[in-house]
Amino acid sequence: MSIIVKCPACGAKNRIKEEDDRTPACGRCKTPILIQQAASPIFLSDMTFDNFIRQANKPVLVDFWAQWCQPCRILAPILEAFAKSQHSIIVAKLDTERNPLIPSKFQIFSIPTLILFVNGEEVKRITGAVPLQELESQLKPWITVN
Repeated sequence: MSIIVKCPACGAKNRIKEEDDRTPACGRCKTPILIQQAASPIFLSDMTFDNFIRQANKPVLVDFWAQWCQPCRILAPILEAFAKSQHSIIVAKLDTERNPLIPSKFQIFSIPTLILFVNGEEVKRITGAVPLQELESQLKPWITVN
């Protein structure tokens, strides 16, 4: 069985097979497409960031990171666990090395930096690697129990 899903980044309509275990990507812009709630972070780019953040129907926590950054590597499994433990915040990642425009726009001077966006607007910023309990504590106002 397949469904038609509109891409949150570019608006293209995509036919998605419901039984596929992989995260589907848009045929036009290659942005991952959320069907329910991704249990893993979504990867964004300079090109897909603005549309995704503006069109998200939930708060979006964006991890600004780089592959060479050791604190970013420490934070990665924490964000995976956070994404799997709750369904009220979408977790996304943006590689600052490959995508320098958006980090510049948001004045990212240190990585990892986490920014929570609600309705397209920045509402919370966390700099540095933090343990899961601290992350949940700082984002508690936006986490709903399902």
